[in-house]
Amino acid sequence: MKKNEIPTPALVVDYDKLQKNIADMAARAHKCGMQLRPHTKTHKTPIIAHMQIKAGAAGIACAKLGEAEVMAAGGIQDIYIAYPIVGEDKLERLLNLAAWTPRISTCVDTYAAIEKLDLAARRRGQRVDVMVEVEAGYNRTGVVPGEPLLEFVRKIVADCPGLRYKGLMYMAGGTGVHLEPDKQRAGELAGAKIATEAAAFLKKHGIESEVVSGGSTPGSVFMADLKGVNEYRPGCYVFGDMKYADLGAHTRQQMSLTILSTVVSVPGTAQPDHFVLDAGSKTLTHSGAMTTPGYGTLVKFPALSVTVASEEHGAVHIPPGTRPPAIGEKLEIYPNYVSDVVNLSDLLWVVQGEQVIATWEIQGRGKRE
Repeated sequence: MKKNEIPTPALVVDYDKLQKNIADMAARAHKCGMQLRPHTKTHKTPIIAHMQIKAGAAGIACAKLGEAEVMAAGGIQDIYIAYPIVGEDKLERLLNLAAWTPRISTCVDTYAAIEKLDLAARRRGQRVDVMVEVEAGYNRTGVVPGEPLLEFVRKIVADCPGLRYKGLMYMAGGTGVHLEPDKQRAGELAGAKIATEAAAFLKKHGIESEVVSGGSTPGSVFMADLKGVNEYRPGCYVFGDMKYADLGAHTRQQMSLTILSTVVSVPGTAQPDHFVLDAGSKTLTHSGAMTTPGYGTLVKFPALSVTVASEEHGAVHIPPGTRPPAIGEKLEIYPNYVSDVVNLSDLLWVVQGEQVIATWEIQGRGKRE
């Protein structure tokens, strides 16, 4: 099958670009002396996780327990769940997963969470590796550094025999919101400084942090400057999107995933001002980029974007005098925020050049629980 024969709307992955993106990030981490633990919330596909590990990643990170279950079932053996596990049902699933998966670790940042997890693990005779999230400028989750963090980690070490303290994770603030490279770098370095100083503070009080883990796709540009961080967790780099292209994390040409769509309607007027594609918000989402307008940018016409996205219709407005494409013509679209886009589809159509070489099921899509 040729690419232009793929039924639309469809997510199309350029295999060679995907391989290069994976290899380039692995090489960057290796050069910086860092362990790479890619976040799979973007691709949600075990075969891509295996490609990342084959390229040198130590393991993977997942956003949710459901994603981790998919990755473990797909043969991934080292999984970090970078999210608080709360609720008896989820604790049972986590411990079930840890019983047969070689290396499972998770994130904690509240006393309630560690007490429940410790109790559940001890009841089953298990011990769970935990990373403590330290608040490093993202203002979302995490323990405040300093004495609050020290007391929290001491609680794990001294009073939670069902848990093993492994290290710190953090999310830097500012990296993904500023367009200026100097502000991005400042945000990334500030987050790393908070986390590494927190690790040093713990060490001063006799507690070693095996891992200090941070990272994002836009922040990876500054990986070489992060002293004391020994693990990095980028995610979107495998595919890329317009948001991170706007931020300078990669170019449009490096993006390996596009949305293939078909022109289904053109107004029957003398000078049509738009045309309509079969990719609407249920394919493209309503996520925005940073500076690029619309809900997705056309690859063939880079100055044009989907300007209106209703559920199944994507309208592209065109300048006066522009000839619209023909009904039935297929066009590719760069996504604005690829993690959201992937979560709405079932399949990745993998191509080399114009030839379809595989279809990969997005097994982790919708695994929000």
